Amino acid sequence: MESPTLWLTFFLFPSGQHFYNPKSFLLISPFLFHYFNRTVLYPLRLSRNTIQTRAFPVSVAFMAFGFNLLNGYLQARWVSHYKDDYENEELFWWRFLGGLLIFVVGMWVNVWADKVLVGLKKQGDGGYKIPRGGLFELVSCPNYFGEIMEWFGWAVMTWSWVGFGFFLYTCANLMPRARATRLWYLEKFKDDYPKDRKAVIPFIY
Repeated sequence: MESPTLWLTFFLFPSGQHFYNPKSFLLISPFLFHYFNRTVLYPLRLSRNTIQTRAFPVSVAFMAFGFNLLNGYLQARWVSHYKDDYENEELFWWRFLGGLLIFVVGMWVNVWADKVLVGLKKQGDGGYKIPRGGLFELVSCPNYFGEIMEWFGWAVMTWSWVGFGFFLYTCANLMPRARATRLWYLEKFKDDYPKDRKAVIPFIY
């Protein structure tokens, strides 16, 4: 579902006016690395460590594929063609480095939380377990929190409406899902599940 983001970016980049600017390649690299992890590395870890896979609705997969086509186009075209502040050295580097720091921390949280969840599936005893440790003590879905951080960092790095729009979309998509996950945990485990855990943002939501 997320693969269009990778191949479409590689397809579009050579046609951009900033194709020969090293900063454009530097800027798009975190974006591509995230999707390389999601489309290649994460599925490999999941298939290696789990016994069963859940059925996924075709309609949801189709909508996700369509969104990733649109989003991949917007992000790749902005970075490779429309971004206009590459020559402003000070502004570019402050935005890039500040956003990159947020992005890297967010991706670390996202990958770590996914690893914990995959580890629970790997145990394969047929039951559900309460995730423990680290940010799981504060929120039900630290994997979503990490991804929200990533795309906030991306919005800072690109300093663009397309980057900020992607961040808002991520919040609108993941925050309700995190809330639903928290409610599911509370219903499933009742008093065994820590009620002070927030859904996705520590201490807030």
